[in-house]
Amino acid sequence: MNNRKYIEYLNSLHNYNAQNENAYGEKNVENPYFKEIMVRVGLCDYIKDSLTLKKPHILILTGHAGDGKTSIMYQVLTDLGVQFDSKEKVTEICFEENKKCLCVKDFSELPEEDKENQISRLSIMRKSVDMVKNGNYVFMVANTGPIINTFGELFDTKEEEEEAKIKLINMMDSNAGEIDCINDIPMCVINVANVDNVYFATEFLDKIIQEKLWTECKNCNKQGYCHIYRNRNLISENKSRVFEFVKSHFVWLLEYGTRLTIRSMTEQLAYMITGGVYCEEIDQNEPYKYLFSNLFFGYIGTKLNERALGIMAIEAANRCLYDHKRLRSDEKLLIRKDYKKLFGENVEEIVKDAEKNNAFIKGWTEFLRRTYFFMNIVTDNEIVEQDYEDIFSKQFRRYIQLRDGIDTPSIIDANLIADALSMIYVGTPSDGKEIPLTLSRESGISQNVQLVTGTIPARKLRLEAKETADSTFMKGKKRYELKLKIGKKVLDTVLNLPMLDYFEELKNGVIATNIDPQLSHGVESLKNQISEKMEEEDDENIIDIIVLKNSGNSNICLELTYYGKIREIQEV
Repeated sequence: MNNRKYIEYLNSLHNYNAQNENAYGEKNVENPYFKEIMVRVGLCDYIKDSLTLKKPHILILTGHAGDGKTSIMYQVLTDLGVQFDSKEKVTEICFEENKKCLCVKDFSELPEEDKENQISRLSIMRKSVDMVKNGNYVFMVANTGPIINTFGELFDTKEEEEEAKIKLINMMDSNAGEIDCINDIPMCVINVANVDNVYFATEFLDKIIQEKLWTECKNCNKQGYCHIYRNRNLISENKSRVFEFVKSHFVWLLEYGTRLTIRSMTEQLAYMITGGVYCEEIDQNEPYKYLFSNLFFGYIGTKLNERALGIMAIEAANRCLYDHKRLRSDEKLLIRKDYKKLFGENVEEIVKDAEKNNAFIKGWTEFLRRTYFFMNIVTDNEIVEQDYEDIFSKQFRRYIQLRDGIDTPSIIDANLIADALSMIYVGTPSDGKEIPLTLSRESGISQNVQLVTGTIPARKLRLEAKETADSTFMKGKKRYELKLKIGKKVLDTVLNLPMLDYFEELKNGVIATNIDPQLSHGVESLKNQISEKMEEEDDENIIDIIVLKNSGNSNICLELTYYGKIREIQEV
């Protein structure tokens, strides 16, 4: 007896074996295992309310391929008690109180022209408009390009077409989820690509390791040496640490510009357990080779498996090079070899077995670190804090706390910004009193003599956590973004993790001469908003100059007199 069908299903969720049929929405929804591993999406409740409580409109669910749009439609219609045939491209259904709704499973799959069946993109778009005019609803899943172009074809003039397309694009970008009219057509656009999906990873992992899906493995004659079953059990036994690292990893990727789709995360996490191996292929191998901590990054033991890098999310994880970073815990891990204290008896046994043949070969250090990321049992908060600083960044863990609403910004967070701004404008840390605003050439590059255009009292600087726009769609999963507050005014620029990491480096005297253009743009945007804020308090007759000296900075204040002369104002 084995768990062959379920393992086949897990392997069908990734493309390692080029047999990932269930990675795609419509096929996955049809699979009997889908209901067991389906992650409940908070957005579904918002859509359900929109289709039942708000006035008739066209609701467009858009985003990138693999963002889980088909699954969301399935969940919404299931909640509404409607049978959902994933094979049907277009279906007209009835809700309670005889409300009708036209459901378009994937607008992008419709042909551009189909005179025979009359289900072309344009004909369905026209039918959608008619449905709403007659007091009914439309629920449409669509990729961005096809829906924008087809919607434009509804209008008679080129001017009207362009105007309508621009408004539709703006609705996608703003992602407010509100009903707005485009030429009297009431529409609601929800762009899934702009909704935080990091939560999905741990919730999906929790689903695929649940006990009831693995009961058949207990009676399998291979269960004593099966790496798939071992991985499932190790993840379950180290659940808290595994889930924390997985979540942190996906947050890190997102903050540094790599947003993975639901499909990509699903592929990586399924492969992390199976390694692309099927039940009949299981044989007795060294336990350390197919550890999930290796598979997550595309390794088999100490060797990189190039083929695994074909899974996009694994390639992204491998590119982070976490296992190449020096840790303060390396001494206990690599030198003292405190395996039992670090991992407990079960994992200690695996590591010691691996050590026999790998201790002195390339890749052993990295193997130990990968194991440590996922399965260390260290509870000392100081060490945990150090690990997160070493693996990610000094600001990372604090950022997570603020991002998830676990804590609110403090004076310490504001002081970081004050020190960084002082380094940007002047080249020296803040004195805790005032931050001079200067006309420096470039962020991080200062001159010995600088013109001061204004000052910010350090006590007026605060960080404010504001709910993100997509929090509207995320019941119980609200997210927050950080903004700088000067006095009573909150600036628009979002202080993301890369910016906070950059500020941390500046505070510590690390000046990057070549920073990421996106980061540079964010810093310059912040500076411009600060300048606009200070213009109100500007005195055109006063010129302040700051002179940087080894012995300490000095200020010179010049005044333009009534007679056109310049005189120095002596401090009293």
